[in-house]
Amino acid sequence: MEERDQLNEPDDGNRNAAAEARAAILARRVAALEAVVAVERRMRDVHEMTARAATGQLAARDGLADITVPRPQAAQPHDDDATIPVPYYRPDGTREPPRHRGPAEVAARAQGAVPAEAAAPTSGDSPTEVLNHPHSRPSVTGRTRSASQPSRSNILPTLPPIQNRSIAPGTASPLALAPGFELFEYRIDSVLGQGGFGITYLATDVNLNAKVAIKEYLPADFATRASDKSVSPRWPEDNEFYLNGLECFLVEARTLATFRHSNIVRVARFFEAHRTAYMVLEYEQGKPLKQWWEKHKDMPEQQLLSLMQPLLDGLSLVHESGYLHRDIKPDNIYVRKDDGSLVLLDFGAARQTVGGMQAMADVVTPGYAPLEQYEGGEQGPWTDIYAFGATLYWMITGAKPAPAPERRNGVAEYIPATQAAAGRYSEEFLKAVDWALEVQPAQRPQSIQEFSQSLFASHAGSLGLQEALRVGELEGQRSIKKGVRKLGRALWRPASWPLVVKMTIAMMLAALLPMTITAYYNLRGSVSAVSASELRNLESLAQATAGRISQLIADSRYLANYLATDRAFIEYLREPTEARKAVVSAKLDNLIKTNPDAHLMFLMDKEGTALVSSEPGVAGVNFKFREYFREAMKGQPFMTGVIIGATAGLPGVYYANPVFDEAKNVIGVVVLRIKGATISAILNEVGSDRARVPFMIDGDGVIVHHPDARQLYRSLAPLPKATLGRIIADQRFRRHRIESVDMPDLAQALIGARSTGNISFHSTLSGVDEHAGYAPVKGHNWIVGVSESRTRFEEPLQRLFSHVLYSVAAVGLVFLILAVLFARSITRPVVRLTEAANALKDGDYDRANIKVTSTDEIGRLARTFNVMIDVLRQREREKRRTPGRGREEE
Repeated sequence: MEERDQLNEPDDGNRNAAAEARAAILARRVAALEAVVAVERRMRDVHEMTARAATGQLAARDGLADITVPRPQAAQPHDDDATIPVPYYRPDGTREPPRHRGPAEVAARAQGAVPAEAAAPTSGDSPTEVLNHPHSRPSVTGRTRSASQPSRSNILPTLPPIQNRSIAPGTASPLALAPGFELFEYRIDSVLGQGGFGITYLATDVNLNAKVAIKEYLPADFATRASDKSVSPRWPEDNEFYLNGLECFLVEARTLATFRHSNIVRVARFFEAHRTAYMVLEYEQGKPLKQWWEKHKDMPEQQLLSLMQPLLDGLSLVHESGYLHRDIKPDNIYVRKDDGSLVLLDFGAARQTVGGMQAMADVVTPGYAPLEQYEGGEQGPWTDIYAFGATLYWMITGAKPAPAPERRNGVAEYIPATQAAAGRYSEEFLKAVDWALEVQPAQRPQSIQEFSQSLFASHAGSLGLQEALRVGELEGQRSIKKGVRKLGRALWRPASWPLVVKMTIAMMLAALLPMTITAYYNLRGSVSAVSASELRNLESLAQATAGRISQLIADSRYLANYLATDRAFIEYLREPTEARKAVVSAKLDNLIKTNPDAHLMFLMDKEGTALVSSEPGVAGVNFKFREYFREAMKGQPFMTGVIIGATAGLPGVYYANPVFDEAKNVIGVVVLRIKGATISAILNEVGSDRARVPFMIDGDGVIVHHPDARQLYRSLAPLPKATLGRIIADQRFRRHRIESVDMPDLAQALIGARSTGNISFHSTLSGVDEHAGYAPVKGHNWIVGVSESRTRFEEPLQRLFSHVLYSVAAVGLVFLILAVLFARSITRPVVRLTEAANALKDGDYDRANIKVTSTDEIGRLARTFNVMIDVLRQREREKRRTPGRGREEE
């Protein structure tokens, strides 16, 4: 009542005091309402938890319990690099942490009474040893749903809440699916980890008998699981939040599925089930960079750059595809156990740079997030470059930078990398890190290529040849411009130069020829260094191409294994009927339509006759002479090299998988033919640069891919008679003889190679010396090679050397002209002095006087000579006026 009277009190002239009083009353009312809402929610939680615990105890007593009431767990250690909602920064630069808002505060904010904050709470990230982020979560900001997208119901049933905390790998979780639970063709084995927005499982693909990692969207603070394993929001007011997060989880899956790069985490598939979504990823062992770096922090700079370069290439691919990662940090970079390579994880915060996704509230990782993610500014490649630079800063200094808003407001001090890591790394490298960490987006590198050139400035050999030459050319241009300006200032008044300077220039001219010779030998010495860099580049290209072919082979094996274990195929082989044949034929046709890399699939009986085929003309043909049939009948899968098919007449690769009955007896063979054109397309991508030639050989040294079709199916070196007879008998290439290109050195290096390498050799195909990098294809005996003509390779260097010679010739000509001018500036005064001395001997004082135009040492000597002439002339005049005096003096 008292407050109402104060609100209705008439204005006595002091409007400010009245406004402050009303604001204070309103604030007390809002605070009281918030307290009431908090108490009501707490009481509701207690009642629901009590009812749920009682239900669980009753069900457990009857043996029917399927809901676990969680026990309190120890608090998890705080993760300093956890991703959090965008905090609100006060005007003084200090941060106000995000907090939950009650209905009263929401209403107040809607009227502009309270500064707006991001409403996307997340949990800390703690990666485990798997090629995905077990605690990764989708961006909870959501996005506007387009008309083309399927709509979901905005009203979902709610269940009582279950308190949840971050759970370590291997720990039982009350919300997690139980081991042994079947999710389509996947069997849950264990929990790898759980964060605030999802659970990651280790699972087995029962069809392929392969391990996978599965991420399930389950925001533990806002959703729960029912007894039928479905997931729903805890409260009706969390429904919109839950749906937005689910949509962003699917966006992350679609984003990752578009990327094909060895350093980007790969999504095999994603699907929706149990009112939530699941993402299936490849499983590899390793650990996060944050843990791995602790034992490798003394890594040399060049090795560190070699480690990071593939990751930069992968990030460049993400940017070229129109996406940003927006949450790069040590927790989201994974180190493979097998080869130590890096993988970029957790695209939950990814978004398109143009179109597709609208700018919404952000979640950030303090220290790694740039200013524009806090303020909702324009984002682009420079956004990820800041986070990448912050990661490098943490690696080289041991501490991450202060949050960008605190740096901008001057609250926190930023120690430059050039100061914090001086002496351990090159100045160019440290300057590049500082450049990436500029607070203002416009002052940072605007692309990965620009950032890489700066980062690798002191190790140009680690870059590709063309990038290294481009960096050197830019540096040369800057040096030339600076030298021209300096020379122009020096040439402005040559007559006034000291004699010492003139003599120095003459000596430089004399030293020009030795300097040119020295530069020539230095340039020739640098050829070997750049050659080593290009050889490493060829190795990397060969290794990347071999990896893509290995992935194609692995996918084909999974498909053939699936067919061999299909009940329809086993039953048809055991008891062939027309109805079962129709079922098998339909399955083969569907698989061919959905697998563009497969050309043909057929089923053979144990006599070698093709019973059912996806391609007409194959059924009824006997292939028992083929090696893949004979090997598969022994009970082992077998993959051939490139074979020219007898039916299609086109190159392809055959994978044969035996079909077993219940007694483990081989009753038939499933054969999958992979298109040779698919493999050729992968190899031809390397040959888009005409200077490089991709090729591939099989285990016998026969060329099975080459851009020049005339070189196909020729051996690198003469084949032994036994090998030649086996190839002809198998009709592998439908040829009666295999010619040799006669390159035994190349054959010795490539055939049977088990690791990457490089070689210099003389090519009988091109007739010139070439360099080549090579790498084996995992899972096969193929070797991928990438060659480059040594002449073409050294052409940029030779062109650069020619430019150097032209520059030396031009500079030499300028020096020659200057030398002539300097010589004349020295000799002309000497000649004039000589002529003046001769005139003085003749008594011609007028000709003896010298015109002085310079101020150097010779100019001062000429002035002294003129003064002496004037004195002599004056005495001569005095002698003429007083001749007697002159004789007396004599």
